[in-house]
Amino acid sequence: MTQQEQGTTAARIDAAFVERLSKSFNEPSWLRDFRVSALNEYFIVPDEQSNLYSKYALDLQVDAESVTKRMSLPSIAPSAQPMHELAEGIESGGPYYIATMTETIASKNIKKLESDGIIFCDLHEAIEKHEPILRKIFGMKAIKPQDDKFAALNNALFSAAWLLYVPRNVQNEEALRLRFYLNSERPHFSQTWIFAEENSAVSLLTESYGAKISGLASEIVEGYVGDNSSIHYSNIENYSDETTVLANKKAFCGRDGRITWTLAYFGGRVIRARLESVFQKDGASAEDVEVIFGNRDQRFDLVSDLTHHGQSTKGRILANSVLKDKSKSVFKGMIRIGKDAKNASAYLAGHAILLSPDAKSDAIPGLEILTNEVKATHSASVAQIDQEQIFYMMTRGLSEDEAKKFIILGFLEPAISRINSEDLRDTIRDLVEAKWYGATGLVKKKKHEVLFAEEASQQEQPRDIFEGHYKYR
Repeated sequence: MTQQEQGTTAARIDAAFVERLSKSFNEPSWLRDFRVSALNEYFIVPDEQSNLYSKYALDLQVDAESVTKRMSLPSIAPSAQPMHELAEGIESGGPYYIATMTETIASKNIKKLESDGIIFCDLHEAIEKHEPILRKIFGMKAIKPQDDKFAALNNALFSAAWLLYVPRNVQNEEALRLRFYLNSERPHFSQTWIFAEENSAVSLLTESYGAKISGLASEIVEGYVGDNSSIHYSNIENYSDETTVLANKKAFCGRDGRITWTLAYFGGRVIRARLESVFQKDGASAEDVEVIFGNRDQRFDLVSDLTHHGQSTKGRILANSVLKDKSKSVFKGMIRIGKDAKNASAYLAGHAILLSPDAKSDAIPGLEILTNEVKATHSASVAQIDQEQIFYMMTRGLSEDEAKKFIILGFLEPAISRINSEDLRDTIRDLVEAKWYGATGLVKKKKHEVLFAEEASQQEQPRDIFEGHYKYR
């Protein structure tokens, strides 16, 4: 679609607008029809599906009309970061893509994946070469337009997408990476589809950064975990503090399938994130670790759910939040155990530390249990930083600011230590420290030789952070 064509339709959004968008990507008719149906759902679905959460809903003021008006803005912001700078820190690792609103580059070893039958490509290549796989994904679509209002808008307007497909019996040992940089005030709608066939394994690390612009970043991530397969998905979100972030993530897990989520939320002005792990068959499992650090006037609206359908399934969620200045967060989570989900085991925890009298955090965990012979528990805590700990560390020679920083690092460490990538653990620690001093964007790596020496030695097994008192048996 040309900018002139966009300008003529910028004042309104309708089926004709979506059809022109689909045509510009040379999409098949079934995908165009899906987009139009999703747009219809956007105008119907409420901001919050559950009355339980209505009073905590954010006033995002995101509507289709304003979005389409901004879709005619220039593609590149004056502060666009050079591609070679965006590649810093990952150019010597595994296969990767680096993308902005206008440009995408791939590492030289990305083609080596093809020898194992692995597909890792963008929307254009997926439509051109892998339409049968796309039809299979959209036939079972994990995040349907009727599930969430802003997911419906994304399903109608997404212009960027990534397909990661792993065939049966392929175990990919090297983590794949995708780094995105938002360099325009044009809204960015993206989707990522990870499809792991039976008895396969794959790991994907995505990073989201951005120039200091008033932008909108909307993403959908879907995981399809085949029988006896595993997906490890990690995301570091560190957009500028003027960006609105809308994220929806969901996974379907087959028999003995496993999904691991590692999510770090640092940037953005308003962050609205939804995540759900669905255990469709027996023996499926999921582990979700989330780290949140807010400052200034950031707003976080986070939902993390576990849905058990198969028997002997296991789900774990831990979200640790740190809030400074006037930042606020709402953590909402639900454990759903269906009538056939015997021997299910679930744990949901949300903990927050407030570093300022003006910071605020709410936690709303819940249970929906339709059978017996299950284990389920939820916990939540909101507390201020311990003054005695600060005093003790100051007696050891640290300033008050340094003492608080190390206490926060210690609070987040149980969650960070669950991450199975040392490189990712160190990156998140660096981001925590940078955020402490008000920095955003990419952070240069440094060594963690002293503070985290105990972890490197691994001399003793740490206590399982997911073990606790069960509220329901």
